Amino acid sequence: MVLDAGHWAGMTLYPETKCTPARAIDILDLYGAERLWLNSACDWGVSVPLNVPLTALEMRRRGWSPAAIDRVIYQNPRGFLTQCPPLPPGRRTGG
Repeated sequence: MVLDAGHWAGMTLYPETKCTPARAIDILDLYGAERLWLNSACDWGVSVPLNVPLTALEMRRRGWSPAAIDRVIYQNPRGFLTQCPPLPPGRRTGG
């Protein structure tokens, strides 16, 4: 529904619950990789900060091409983040 409306969607990867790397790849296989990107959970529960690169390794094991992996792991987040130009130096907050 979100992707059908032209929006972006992100998947937070957890090692054991919710969206595991294996589940994320299943979702990518089912819905495609357009406007989807991944991030690693680093919160109050069990987390693996390296889940994104570990997911890339699992994608390769499942036969994804290097270009398709690069699209999900690097190009999609870059495409999302570059939609908004950086704030001018005088307008930045938080340091």
